[in-house]
Amino acid sequence: MKAVVPSQSSRLFTEKTSRAYHDQLDDEALAYLTGPERHLTEATIASHRFGVVRSPEPGHEAVRNYLSIPYLTPDGECIAIRFRRLGDGPTPKYRSIAGDIPRLYGTEALQLGTRNICVTEGEFDRAIATQAGLPAVGAPGANSWEPVWRRLLVQFDAVFVLHDDDDAGRDFVTKVAGGLDNVRPIPMSRGDVTSFYGEHGREGLRAKLGA
Repeated sequence: MKAVVPSQSSRLFTEKTSRAYHDQLDDEALAYLTGPERHLTEATIASHRFGVVRSPEPGHEAVRNYLSIPYLTPDGECIAIRFRRLGDGPTPKYRSIAGDIPRLYGTEALQLGTRNICVTEGEFDRAIATQAGLPAVGAPGANSWEPVWRRLLVQFDAVFVLHDDDDAGRDFVTKVAGGLDNVRPIPMSRGDVTSFYGEHGREGLRAKLGA
């Protein structure tokens, strides 16, 4: 069985690396993150510690020029990093470090004491939901949901699944729901959370949930 908690040396390396990649953010990466594809504010970028891999740490050569997506604990410590290709290209869009396991993204939202929570299909959609003032966690993709994560959602009155408006998104709702009776599917009309936010803004996304 794979360890869920990384070793101390691994945690120190990952924490240091996440900060180094955040410091490597440049005009190209910021233009992508704040532009029409992602709509993120600089405050959101900073709080999520997004970065870019310009000078790879040992073992990260394959993700040179990828964006870095740190997985932070509620205490702000980075325990894992995923990577997203910056722009188009023949390489995989998303990469994880070999041997890493799927993790729920943004788990600090589970400890905010709110009655409701949102679940998104990806890390950047989670960042947008948070930017709109919505407590949210994200799965690392529609096909990466782990049934054990449902235990974390039982405590909430309502779990709003902000899903893509396609078959994969509807399948994602089914995976999240399982035996839960508090799931509320919220389709993002003609796209995903980010595209909906880009078209309707913060208040439009909140209104979609009745917030």
